[in-house]
Amino acid sequence: MAIISVNNLQKAYGANIVLKGIDFEAYAGEVIGVIGKNGAGKSTFLETLMTIKGYDAGSVVLFNYDLKNITANQLEKVRKNISVVLQPTQFYKTLKVGELLKLFKSYYQSPVDIENIIEDFKLEPYRKKYFDKLSGGWKQIVSLAIAFLSEPKLLILDEPTTGLDPHMRNLIWSYIKNYNERTEGTVILTTHNMDEVEMYCDKVMLINNGVNEVFNTTSDLLTSGYKTINEFYLKNVEI
Repeated sequence: MAIISVNNLQKAYGANIVLKGIDFEAYAGEVIGVIGKNGAGKSTFLETLMTIKGYDAGSVVLFNYDLKNITANQLEKVRKNISVVLQPTQFYKTLKVGELLKLFKSYYQSPVDIENIIEDFKLEPYRKKYFDKLSGGWKQIVSLAIAFLSEPKLLILDEPTTGLDPHMRNLIWSYIKNYNERTEGTVILTTHNMDEVEMYCDKVMLINNGVNEVFNTTSDLLTSGYKTINEFYLKNVEI
């Protein structure tokens, strides 16, 4: 059974129709890349899944709850199963990494042991460093560690490796894939890095002008005449 089911999702801002009919399903354990040029509707789609933005027509079902017919208590249950890491991430400048983890553990009322998180994410050398003083890559890793504190069933990432060097990108993806394998959580991300989509994503959804023109597995795309996901993107998205 799908943990996310979206049918004919539509959203407009006044006369500007951003989403014109998105169909989408996600299952436990999948890593799905959402791609498309800037302004295609990717952010609005993800914000709908985050439950922070309403929609005009269609249906969105998260964890068996229809967002159009949901109580406040049910919505709170849904949100507890979702973690989000956006770009850029900024936290309190006066807090150290260890303090941030303790703070968010209290917010989430999480049973996760902070020491295990620090060990898993190799954060011991940074425990007493101020978050604001970390490099961009380590800020993103701390953000992932905080997201995992709630043991989410759905992890939403917006451009998780933008501006990072190859070693840091590889490290971040190792954490994402490890989370996915350990928990069978679902990962949905936006990215402009087609190499990462090809290497790490099970499925690809291409949004073009508010419509998901393609929603398929990466393996099917690569056996249907495209040598790479980058080639697929360039041939299907106009400048």
